[in-house]
Amino acid sequence: MAIDAFAWKIQASGQPAITVKDNIRKVQFGDGYTQVSGNGINSETLSYAFSYTGNKDTALEIYAFLRSHKTKSFSFQPPYGELALWRVQAGSLQLIVKSKKLITITATFEQAFAP
Repeated sequence: MAIDAFAWKIQASGQPAITVKDNIRKVQFGDGYTQVSGNGINSETLSYAFSYTGNKDTALEIYAFLRSHKTKSFSFQPPYGELALWRVQAGSLQLIVKSKKLITITATFEQAFAP
């Protein structure tokens, strides 16, 4: 199965953020000792706040791509990040019409660990 790649350039001027969510178990004992460990082999999950504002044709291409990748992974490299697999987080995709020729697309990409 081939994995699609997000092929459009990122607009870093919007100051997109990468957020880290840790999946950690923590137990505190009566004597004050705390034991901490990662939960599973992927104890850290990344999310990326994506935004694109631009011409209608490109925006609609991106929108169609993202609509088809809510349950199917795609490869993407965020600015200053590593190439990884991502999915569009359910309920996060938005299309905002700014004018006749200008559209904004926003979505949250969540890290995926399998296609």
